[in-house]
This record gives sequence, structure tokens and C-alpha cells, in this order.
Amino acid sequence: MTNKTTELNIFLSKSLSKKKTLFIMFPAVCHQFVNAMGKDTLIPSSSLEESTRISPFNVVAKRRKRRWIFFHKIEYSTYDFPLYDLLNSNDVFESKLEETAFCSYNPESTYSLSGKFGVDIMKDLMDANLSASDKVTISAKLGEVNLVQVADPDNFMSELMKRKLNMNHPLVKQIRKSKDTVLCVIRGVIQTTDNAEIKRIQDKDLKETMSEKVTKEGGNESGEFSENKKKDITLEKGTTLAYKVWELKINAENGNIEPIMTAELEGGFHHSTMDDITTDGDESSKRPTEQEETSVLQHLEEQLQPLFDLPEAEGQLLKLALLKLMTCHSDVVLLSKLLVQAETGNLKEEKEKHNELIVNKAETWTVATSAGIKTEEENVVYEGETTPILAAVAHLVDAMHDVETQDLEKLCQCNDEQLKALTKIFKSAVSSSVPIPIDTETSPALEEPADGILSDMKLTVYKDNGTILPPETKTHIHECIYCILHCVS
Repeated sequence: MTNKTTELNIFLSKSLSKKKTLFIMFPAVCHQFVNAMGKDTLIPSSSLEESTRISPFNVVAKRRKRRWIFFHKIEYSTYDFPLYDLLNSNDVFESKLEETAFCSYNPESTYSLSGKFGVDIMKDLMDANLSASDKVTISAKLGEVNLVQVADPDNFMSELMKRKLNMNHPLVKQIRKSKDTVLCVIRGVIQTTDNAEIKRIQDKDLKETMSEKVTKEGGNESGEFSENKKKDITLEKGTTLAYKVWELKINAENGNIEPIMTAELEGGFHHSTMDDITTDGDESSKRPTEQEETSVLQHLEEQLQPLFDLPEAEGQLLKLALLKLMTCHSDVVLLSKLLVQAETGNLKEEKEKHNELIVNKAETWTVATSAGIKTEEENVVYEGETTPILAAVAHLVDAMHDVETQDLEKLCQCNDEQLKALTKIFKSAVSSSVPIPIDTETSPALEEPADGILSDMKLTVYKDNGTILPPETKTHIHECIYCILHCVS
């Protein structure tokens, strides 16, 4: 495979204890790998520690975050035990694995200094010589990687359907309580076939750096990391980069299991009442009608209405601050974390600690202040219940957080006509699958950079018949982009 250079924005934390280092370079590489190889089917390892829990047949919990009204944001949690441990039957069945070559992956990626992975990668590097105008090149020499997966899916499914889930298992009880959580089983993993290395390629003008060499297994008993003058991470053979799952549809009355093998269906616990909580996977997986989708959009706009109820001058100041923040994804990430804490009613942190990390300080604190966070003193403080304006700002910043850096940058580069055109297109695309006519209002979106957003979000332009076709599969990112456009256009 040819090497690729990916522009991502990052920023620097000037100090961090080595025992608390996040090794975010590893999940950043896994994220990049999945984006290149198949983000619709592959799930990236989120950390080196998590990669030790990712093996075929191990269980995974898939959670839908409910901040997003219809197109759910998905999160996965892995567990360090196999599905067999959750079954009632003692009749353990064997299911063979097969290993096949997947690809060779050795990219060198250049990261500029503001973006989604920014703060945490720079915490890894612990290099105080870096500033917001620098770039960092990360080399991932992973070599040949293999796909290890269930050799005979039909046999595995058949054997699994003969058994029942232990409904009294503690993990099963926890997952049952939420209709937004689905039990899954890992059906395949992508692993390194030999030792691999992730390291920073030093700039010539940087004389000294700190670094740590980390192995997933076989380290010393104290758990200390060896250090040298290069910043690299050594991965042991068999380190998992990504994985695939089957969702499980569970009859919550008797524990019968039905593995889901098609993308059109969803798993979950069906027709169950437990501890006065009713769960029904069928209900959460139903595709709403266009009328229901339209009402969902109305509900979203109602959630964001407090932003439009601000005095005109304050609203315009907030809009300008948001547009500026969209040019620096790392600021958005930091602000999102503060707003999440504020929503819990328990935010109190040193302002200076965040100022060391923030590029656009004035704009960041303008948005935070609009949400009701006190930022004038030495501490950043929010106490009390979540107000409508806090919820609205948090929702919008969450949308900015989840959109890819490249698309956030393209939105910033659009002129007013393009933003209005994109707003109309995405409003229609989110609420309907009907082709969108190309007219005087939507045509500005066919020019750069707006056309790049349409392409990235898989909206197909047919100039011959004058229509734009929404994607067959919509995700919460489509809703995120509409949310941003609704507020800044």
C-alpha cells in the first residue's frame, strides 16, 4: 500500500507525568487505518490497553448516545471475557478461526497543530518546543497485517442459536436495562503479524525530545516504561488495530440468541420488562416515516432555539466566535469536555491550565460564557442545573466535535451563499430521501469547497437531471452538519 499524508490538527500540552501518558498516537493510527480500510464495517482500537481485550468471540457492548435525536452516535465498550462465559449451557462448542493476509500498512502522516487528536497527541510527545504553527510527522511502520476471523460463520451461528444467554449474568443485567445498548460478539480482528513501530519523525530544528518505548506484553513487572531519546511506541506481534462485530438479538424472556448478519437489522433485548424498565430492540431499530423525521428536525431546532433568542449583538458575537473555533478543532475538543462537565453541574477547574492549551482563548471563553459558565476569575465554574442555553451550546459544540476536521475546515471556507445552500440541502437530506432539486438556492453548494462536503457525506450530484440524491445510509454526522449550518448560516 502506498504511503498517505493525512492532515490533522493538533496542539500541545507542555507537561504530563509519564505514568499518565495517553499514548494517543496508537488510537490515532488505528482511526486513520479504519478510515482508509472501511469505516462502515471496522471499529478502531481506542487504546493500547483496550487492544489486549479485543479477541474473536469476546463480547462488546454497542451504545447509542441519545444527545442526537434520530441518527444515533455509536460507542463501543470491549470486555475481557468471551461470549461463552455468558451462556447457560456448559456444552462448550468449538469454532475455528482462519487467518488471511489483509494489507501492508506503513503510512507517514503529517499532523498540523490544531484538531481532534491534537491535545492528546502532544501530551504524548511532551515537547515544549512545539507551537501552534508547527507540524509533526508520525511514522507508523505496521508492516503486513492479517485478518483473523471466524472460519465457518454458518456453523458458529447455528451452534450459538442452540444455546441460551444467562439472563442472570451481571453484565447481561446491566445491558438489559438500557434499550440503547446492544450486546455484540467479535467476529474478526485485524492484527500485526510482527513487531511494529509508531514514532515521531523529528524535525531538524528540534534538538531534544522525550520519548517512551512501550510494549503491549512482556514489559517488566513494575509496569515502568523504558525511555530513550526517540519518541516511539513498539507494538508486539498480534496487536489488534481494529475489529468487526455481529450484533445479537436476544429474547429477554428465555435468553434465545439470534446473531444479526445484515446491516439492515439491529440487535438488542426484545420484549422484556425488568426492574420496571421496558426494553424493546424492535422499537429502537425502526426507521421512522418522513413525517416522523420532519418532527425530529423540528425538535432539534427547538433544542437550538435558545441560541437564536439571545440579544442580537450577543448572538452575532457568539456566531463569530463559533466560526473562529471551527478553524481549530483542538479548541472545540477542549470546550466540549468543559461543557460536558458543566452539564453534570460540577465544573470547577483552573482557567490557566486550559489557557496553556487553547489557541483561540477569547473565542473559547466567549462561547463558554454564552452557555452560562463563569470564566472571569481564576477558575472556570458552573454549578446548578442544566439550562436550555447550556444544553443548546453543548449540543452545537458536540456536533462540531464529531465532524471530521477536514469537513469543519471546508465549512469555515464557505461563503454565505454556500452556507445557506448547504443548510437547505442537509435539512432536506436529513429529513427525507427525496432527491433535492438543483436551483438558484442550492446551486452555490456545487462549487468548491462546499462540493467537497457533499462528496464526503455521500450526497450524489446529478447535473444532467438537476438533482442531488441523499445517501442511502445516514449517520448522526449528517445531523451534526445540519446542526452547525442551522446555527452559523
